[in-house]
Amino acid sequence: MIKVENLKKNFGALQVLDGISFELEKGKVLAVVGPSGTGKSTLLRCLNYLEKPSEGKITIGNISADSKKIQKQEIYRLRGKTAMVFQNYNLFKNKTALQNIMEPMISVQGMEKKKAKEKAMEILQMIGLTEKSDSYPSQLSGGQQQRIGIGRAMAVEPEVMLIDEPTSSLDPELVGEVLSLLYKLAQNHMTMIISTHEMSFAKNIADKVIFLDQGKIIEEGEPEQFFTNPKTERAKQFLKKFIKEET
Repeated sequence: MIKVENLKKNFGALQVLDGISFELEKGKVLAVVGPSGTGKSTLLRCLNYLEKPSEGKITIGNISADSKKIQKQEIYRLRGKTAMVFQNYNLFKNKTALQNIMEPMISVQGMEKKKAKEKAMEILQMIGLTEKSDSYPSQLSGGQQQRIGIGRAMAVEPEVMLIDEPTSSLDPELVGEVLSLLYKLAQNHMTMIISTHEMSFAKNIADKVIFLDQGKIIEEGEPEQFFTNPKTERAKQFLKKFIKEET
């Protein structure tokens, strides 16, 4: 379903990603964890070419993209397979919750406005925000805005959702409502790649975990193995720090 081969990303002399390779089956959830500034967000942005990789090949479904010879049309086709959920919501401030969810269906998929509205209302019901359909982002809590962002990503029925630190901008009491929605999507077998600093969430939702440090995959495996018996000393140090913070 998803295959990443030798992905690299440089910003000038700074190498942010250094030879990332992994595979993920359809309907599975991958959690990308690691210290801040280690390339988690850059990895997600490279997967749909919001950032162009310096090197490497990405395959999603039946679309393959090699950064050395990719054309614009291939980038659009690859993006058509994905939907991105951002840390800071990235909602249109001048559009209501309903209009934010409708927007990609109309502008990207060319859906008729009436049909897009019907589908957007169904999504609002699914994410528990029907009563906020006419509210603007400034009238919503951070948790509600993030749920609208997830709803907007759901609207285009992507093959994979790329979710970048979905709770990092939220007050602690608002985190639960966003995580509950992501659990629901996982139960419905939505393919997701999630970068997160919520270790208990990663342990419970993921089918596979990748631990990134300094732009490299230090360790990967099933959550139970990674969180209870990490193989590398670096992963042990990282998890010890987070266990202290969560207790």
